[in-house]
Amino acid sequence: MQFRVPFLEQMKSYQKGHLINDLIGGLTVGVMLIPQGMAYAFLAGVPAVYGLYASLVPLVFYMLFGSSRYVTIGPAALISLLIISGLDKAGITDPDEYLNAVFIIAFLAGIFQLLLGLFKLGNIINFISQPVLKGFIIGAAFTIILSQLKHILGVDVEGRASIPVLQQLWANIANIEYHTLILGLGGISFLLFMKRLSKRIPSQLILVAVTLSLTYFFSLDKEGVQILGEVPNGIPGFNVPDMNWELIQTLIPVSITVGLISFIEVYAIGISLEDRKEAKGVNPNQELIAIGSGKLIGSFFYAFPTSGSFSRSAVNKEAGSKTNLGGLFTVSLIVLTLLFLTPYFYYLPKAALGSIIIVAIFGLIDIKYVRQLSKIDTRDLIMLIITVLITFFIGVQEGIITGVVLSIASLTYNTSYPHIAELGLVKGTNTLRNVNRFEDVEVDEHILIIRIDAPLTFSNVPQFVAKLNQFEKHKSQLSFVLLNASAIDYVDSTALNTLQEVAQNYKDRGVRFAISSLKGPVRDKFKRSNMFSELGKENFFVTDHEALKAYKEGEDPKDENLIFQSNK
Repeated sequence: MQFRVPFLEQMKSYQKGHLINDLIGGLTVGVMLIPQGMAYAFLAGVPAVYGLYASLVPLVFYMLFGSSRYVTIGPAALISLLIISGLDKAGITDPDEYLNAVFIIAFLAGIFQLLLGLFKLGNIINFISQPVLKGFIIGAAFTIILSQLKHILGVDVEGRASIPVLQQLWANIANIEYHTLILGLGGISFLLFMKRLSKRIPSQLILVAVTLSLTYFFSLDKEGVQILGEVPNGIPGFNVPDMNWELIQTLIPVSITVGLISFIEVYAIGISLEDRKEAKGVNPNQELIAIGSGKLIGSFFYAFPTSGSFSRSAVNKEAGSKTNLGGLFTVSLIVLTLLFLTPYFYYLPKAALGSIIIVAIFGLIDIKYVRQLSKIDTRDLIMLIITVLITFFIGVQEGIITGVVLSIASLTYNTSYPHIAELGLVKGTNTLRNVNRFEDVEVDEHILIIRIDAPLTFSNVPQFVAKLNQFEKHKSQLSFVLLNASAIDYVDSTALNTLQEVAQNYKDRGVRFAISSLKGPVRDKFKRSNMFSELGKENFFVTDHEALKAYKEGEDPKDENLIFQSNK
């Protein structure tokens, strides 16, 4: 295990000119993080001040150990939704028990991420396909928007499942609180307008200031507008969550889910924002260590689970940040806010926080990607739609599980049913091409050339044999079968045994079976399993052209060292 502190590496080559860029970037992120942190804490079902607490320790640890210069850590919408939905399923409703459970989730998710990082298991990210991940994010985005409509409309809604919430919203249409509705819709319109005007303007902070002032001066809280109320000030102290083994067992599934999704978010943001050359430096295992340690230690300082934010990270880059030092200025601004400004948030309307969440979530609904997918791959589109529907109508965790199952099922299907083609010579050349794709391809009744574009294993060898039989039906005088193995980079024992059976079957029928273009790792397996002798060395060739020439003209292979070279 190699332990790195990328921040120290950055400081060794730090230039004085970078300081002003990091200062501007860090303060800009901090200005965004204050309202967003409070809003996402609100979404997670915890008091708003915990959104500021969660913006301290996790951010410091990412500043020290994170491998991306632009990623900013703090409260995030998807993770907040996972927290509230997970604890809702666990049936935890008491405020004190709920808050304690939130910190345990951070603790467990941190341990999970740290273990993955230390044992270099960051490639686990590859087991969730992009269509499934996008489907989960879109489904979760709709769920989050739906959950905030009650704050925009000013109506009481119990529960969090989508269908009951929709039913209750419809039943309460007549009870809309219009002062709240004006603040909510006005906030959404303002944020959308400012988003188009300039991303650098702290529109969310402006909205907080304006709606807070309106509520205070016009006493809108007495007209039915719900407000935050008292927000404690001061820096969070050290606190050990109440670790109950029964509760820990209950929270393990949601904690692992939080760990996976936050890792995927952080890594994806880092890769997308870094320059192409620098993106290689974003190490998944290092990212796991950075965010895992932040969650783990942060859980002892009242920090609920955090993740990366694409909007804040993008602004961090646009503001000109050069290193992770910007995180220090962000933390400093949050500390000053906690020390001196939290009492001023008393009159902040919940509708303003709801509008901040909704507009932030709009960016997660990637319609462009869905349209693109509909043109490229129908199967992937179906997987995306199923994941969206399960996530929205049944539940967030169920959506993730469904997505993972669909990813594995898709991978299994692709492995079990690979592309297998019959090849033929293009007229007037020595080039072989798929007979069903290209025109002017010669088809010889005596010859069958087949290529499988995948590893040959127990999962797809039955399909390989079935395709052989299918292609044979069109050959009335078959006497030569050639397997082009150029795309086979792995064979297992089942496949080797099957190839022996296929070769023997052809031999019994008086048909010659040959193999060309074996790759090195496959040649190693053939040598160890004595396949060269079993099938006959005269039936192996470097190229298809040599194999066809040997069949037609009776010439033996010229370079046996090249054909049978093996490292084992």
